[in-house]
Amino acid sequence: MADRSEPKGIAGFLAKLGITALVIAFIVWRLGWRSIMSAFAQADYAWVFLGFALFVLSGILGSFQWRLLLHNKGIPMRFPRALMLYFVGMFFNNFVFGMIAGDAVKIALVRSSSGQGRAGFAATFLDRFAGLLAMAVLALFGSAILLKRGLVNDGRTFTAVLAVAGTFALFCGVLSFVISRRVQRMAFAVLEVLPLPSKPRIVGILQKIVFEVHDRHMLAPIAGLSMLIQLMHIGVHILCAASLGLLSPANFQYFFIFVPILAMLMMIPLPFGIKEGIGGTLFMLAGFSPESPEAPMVMEFLASLVGIAASLVGGVLFVTGRLRKAQPRT
Repeated sequence: MADRSEPKGIAGFLAKLGITALVIAFIVWRLGWRSIMSAFAQADYAWVFLGFALFVLSGILGSFQWRLLLHNKGIPMRFPRALMLYFVGMFFNNFVFGMIAGDAVKIALVRSSSGQGRAGFAATFLDRFAGLLAMAVLALFGSAILLKRGLVNDGRTFTAVLAVAGTFALFCGVLSFVISRRVQRMAFAVLEVLPLPSKPRIVGILQKIVFEVHDRHMLAPIAGLSMLIQLMHIGVHILCAASLGLLSPANFQYFFIFVPILAMLMMIPLPFGIKEGIGGTLFMLAGFSPESPEAPMVMEFLASLVGIAASLVGGVLFVTGRLRKAQPRT
């Protein structure tokens, strides 16, 4: 029998490609093709290449961190295999589908090779959560610089700083559940009385996510790796800005606020172009290159293109089906 979900999947994919084309067409119409091409032509691609190398290095470190978490959840995996799967997820994260779909692909591939779907989900969730928490910490750092310099003097900037603080508080709540036995007991007691569908499955997944007492030794290395990886991601945007002559000592703190906001947006499966348009708009509102409004937009497209190029090998492996042939276990 034919898979009836396949036409829907193809239709959804084509719809996202159509939205991507419309978004890019709108940006080109708004800013002008010649202005955009001129900005690209003026870029110093030595900085872009450094951004590419930094993104690849962040992916290597990210796959190492993910492998540590997989091992902790009982899924042994050779590093080359983890590296391949991680870059597949990065490819989807940086192109059309967003980080949720990219992570879903990794989880599905882990499940198909190990049969441990819940453990794969738990490790991937913790990997993603650690990265977002590190981004929230870095965003607080950028917000503190803005406050110290007295730059939070308009509604948009204040709203962004307030959103950063709220997001950080939310992540701290999730972190307390992951590492605190007391919070876990309270949360599971609440779940016990709630009339939730598939409650045993939900409880089983949550029990996989939490860190046991004997896992606490992993907290410091995971925190350190996550902070370093997210600093590298911010560094890619900074290097793309430097390639266009947009970077200055007066504006570097905005990268620590806006890039984490864009990372949060990647949790939504947005078509390619929307995140870049939002990012370019944020940097324009912050006063980046007022004489060339297309330059911040080009900067964000450059950063995304760097990510796509760095993770392209993952897309090739996924399309050719080579991942299914790889040996997953040690």
